[in-house]
Amino acid sequence: MITAKMSLADIVKQYPQTIPYLNNLHLDYCCGGHMPLDESFTDGSIDITSLINELNNIASQPVPQNKERVESIEDFEKLSVNEMLDNLEATHHVTEREMMEQIEKLLNKILIVHYQHHGAELAKIHNLFARMKAELEEHFAKEERLIFPLMRSNHHPDKETLELISELEGEHVDVGDMIKEMQQLTNNFQVPADTCVTYANTFKLMKDFVEDIFVHVFKENSITFPEYAEQ
Repeated sequence: MITAKMSLADIVKQYPQTIPYLNNLHLDYCCGGHMPLDESFTDGSIDITSLINELNNIASQPVPQNKERVESIEDFEKLSVNEMLDNLEATHHVTEREMMEQIEKLLNKILIVHYQHHGAELAKIHNLFARMKAELEEHFAKEERLIFPLMRSNHHPDKETLELISELEGEHVDVGDMIKEMQQLTNNFQVPADTCVTYANTFKLMKDFVEDIFVHVFKENSITFPEYAEQ
C-alpha cells in the first residue's frame, strides 16, 4: 500500500505501473524523487491525499498498456549488478543514442520550415537539445569506459568508485533540470495548431525520449547504484 511516507522512487520501484500517471503529472520520480510524499509538496501544488488515492487505485489494477515497461523494471531488479550494467548499455544507451540522432535531424528540419512563425521558441529548443545531447553522450562514455568497468571489477565498492558514482548522480540531476526546461519550452510537448506532421512527430519522439531517460535514470539511481553499494 502506498503511503505519504513513501517517495516517488519507492513507489515506482514497488509499483512500476504508476509511471504513466506520474509522467502525465510531470512528477520527477528518477532524479528528484527521493523525498517522502508528505515532504515533497508542501507548497500545496499537489493534493497529497488525492495523489495517494489515485496511485493506490492504479497499483491495485492489473498491469495496463505499459506492460513492457513494468516487466522491464521487474525483470531488471532480479539481475546481478554486472548484468544490470550490461542491460543498461544494451538497451537505454543504444536506444537513446539512436533517438538523439533522429531528434537532432528533425529539430533542424522544423527549425528551418517553421522559422517564420515559431523561430524564437524552436531556436531555444534546438539549442537546449544540442546541449543535452552533448551532456548525455559524454555521460554515457564515462559510464561505459570508466565507471561501469570499475564497478564490474571492484565487487566490493571502494571510495573512488563510490565517489565516481556520486558524480554520475549529480550529472543525472543536471540532465533532469534540462528536461524540465525542455518541458517548459514545449509546453510539455504540445504541438502548435498551425504546424505539420513532422513537427508533431518530432515532439512525440522527444516525449518518448524523455520518458525513456526517466526509466533509465531510475534504474541506475534507485536500483543499480544502491545494489552495488551494498555488496
